[in-house]
Amino acid sequence: MLDNNLVEGFSIDMRTQKPDCIACTESKQTVEPFGKPTEQKTESGELTHIDLWGKYSITSINGNNYYILFVDDAERFSTTEFLKGKGEAAQKVKDYLTHLKTQGKMPKAIHVDRGKEFVNDELKTWCREQGIEIHMTAPYSPSQNGVAKRMNRTIVEPACAMLQGLPEFLWEYAVNHSSYLRNRTYTRTLKNKKPYEIRFKKKQKVTHLREFGGIVWVVLQGQKVPRKMENPSNIIMQKHAKFLPLAIIVSYLSQMMRPHQNLLLSHLMHLVRGSQ
Repeated sequence: MLDNNLVEGFSIDMRTQKPDCIACTESKQTVEPFGKPTEQKTESGELTHIDLWGKYSITSINGNNYYILFVDDAERFSTTEFLKGKGEAAQKVKDYLTHLKTQGKMPKAIHVDRGKEFVNDELKTWCREQGIEIHMTAPYSPSQNGVAKRMNRTIVEPACAMLQGLPEFLWEYAVNHSSYLRNRTYTRTLKNKKPYEIRFKKKQKVTHLREFGGIVWVVLQGQKVPRKMENPSNIIMQKHAKFLPLAIIVSYLSQMMRPHQNLLLSHLMHLVRGSQ
């Protein structure tokens, strides 16, 4: 205003010092946005992003209220492990990193927030003995752990959709199924490759996939009754397993969870599910 002579009676001595105004600084202070993430080159297993999700208000069918998410930085392959309490998180981290070593990988660092489930003497001592660094976010800066936070949302949102019309205590299997599918779908970070393809060096067949929560008939075997097809009061949770062609079945009536191989998927699952 002074330079352009926009007002009258306004004069400033430009030779005087310009001390910081404390009131102005405090009133105008804001959270600075984080810059664009720098591209880093890591090998498979070297850096793992970790985040704990929960506590969920509904206890799962297996008695869990939390899950811990592991995301490989190079592969973007996600692994979920379920917990009954936060105190189990440190052991889950150690189990996961030990598994990487047995698979021929070399874990060098983990990226976590400052929660006590990760920042504790037990885990810090173990990581130090194994030569693994712990990279922690700045206080109150969850966006610095954005890889794991975003993956959590990517997994949980489809899981919520899968549970529509189903008992909510099945959320654990919905999350697990969502993570399974996410590892086999396109991700922009990998440029036309999938996490499963990067980790196992082959393309994944998807012919075994079935709709989550579909109604099935199950062949009764080994029970003290004649061999027959059980009534369609069961829903399929997962049509996949690591080594065996098993499906996880949950009975509506008994709320019992059972693995099965011999089953028949109902084509009327949408009509039947709503009446259960």
